[in-house]
Amino acid sequence: MSNSKAKNTGTLKKTLNLPLLIFYGVGTILGLGIYVLLGKVGGEAGMLAPFAFLFAAVLAGFTGLSYGELSSRIPKSAGEVNYIDEAFGKKHLSMAMGWLIVLSAIVSTATVVNGYVGYVHVFVDIPDWLVIVSITLLLGAVGAKGISESAILITVITIIEISGLFLVIFIAGDNLASFSARWNEFIPGANSADWEKILLGAFLAFFTFIGFQDMVNVAEETKNPEKHMPIAIMVSLVILTVLYILVAVIAGLGLSPEELNQSEAPLADILAKEGENYPKIISAIGLIAIVNGVLVQIVMSARVMYGMAEKKMAPEIFGKVNSKTSTPIWSTVFATLFILILALSFDLKNLAIATNYILILVFILINLALIAIKRKVPHPEGIKTFPMAIPVLGAIFSFGILIFQAWSSISSA
Repeated sequence: MSNSKAKNTGTLKKTLNLPLLIFYGVGTILGLGIYVLLGKVGGEAGMLAPFAFLFAAVLAGFTGLSYGELSSRIPKSAGEVNYIDEAFGKKHLSMAMGWLIVLSAIVSTATVVNGYVGYVHVFVDIPDWLVIVSITLLLGAVGAKGISESAILITVITIIEISGLFLVIFIAGDNLASFSARWNEFIPGANSADWEKILLGAFLAFFTFIGFQDMVNVAEETKNPEKHMPIAIMVSLVILTVLYILVAVIAGLGLSPEELNQSEAPLADILAKEGENYPKIISAIGLIAIVNGVLVQIVMSARVMYGMAEKKMAPEIFGKVNSKTSTPIWSTVFATLFILILALSFDLKNLAIATNYILILVFILINLALIAIKRKVPHPEGIKTFPMAIPVLGAIFSFGILIFQAWSSISSA
């Protein structure tokens, strides 16, 4: 009996090295954001869109550093749950945090799966339900197979996603020829109008950086999380910041703010001016980007439930690790089926917007958690720590974004 139990409740396998972790991070953050939100950011910020992306990256960076230090201090699955538990010792708060993260991941993933249907129809006309069922079950199976298989697939897809951005830079890069004559259009003036545009654009651009928080949930499967996790988070953010800004400059030089704002596929519209076949190529890459986003969220939500089960905050079955795959098989199955049910049953647009509020609230709590933990143990041995100002500013900036989003929603209502 004990041997059987050991097989069912084994430990997660440490297989992720630093390069795989960076690819995992880039793929997690990249997702579909830049492929869709570039146009909306450009519509709000106009030629100041690159500055909006930079501003958003700085805001995300503070919380990213907080996540990096916390993941070094507490390298566990269900990272946020453990951080809150360690900081405040309130089981109900930790449990609520965990289920909110799982819910936001599952709901947003179901929304993304619904969005996948439209991209598929560009190439082939098949029933919506068949697309949803096929892609969800396929990626659920990959997630259940093993973290190595998931990370390798995510790495391959991430390379394709980044190639899509380089494709835009290479093919539409001739737009940069006019940069020397127009560079001053990308610099904000000392007036409130320009900075309001940047803030409105940065509010949208901020969500193209969200995803680094998912990385900490594979800490138990990372070979050296204390050293590699903070590095991977920041390297991922820096890589994407540079690419986002460069693509935003090319977009601003190639399309007007009005064209960007009206575009549902801004990268395809940029390339449409260069040749009729290019939009189909970038649309295919957009399909692949969605696949990456779904797989990452399935892996992440399953690990959160696994970690919660270990702390008796979720049903015990979610903590069982399959002896053959070394993955939390039942939590993966639950996440996959829940995503499938929601994707087939509901219009999740408003719920997806709600996940943004949830995630920003999570970021505020995470920064507060690091403040509390640093006060208890300022400099633990062997752990890279950051100044107290990092989580303090992270909490302030996250709270500011939350208030700004609420104010924008009320103003536009």
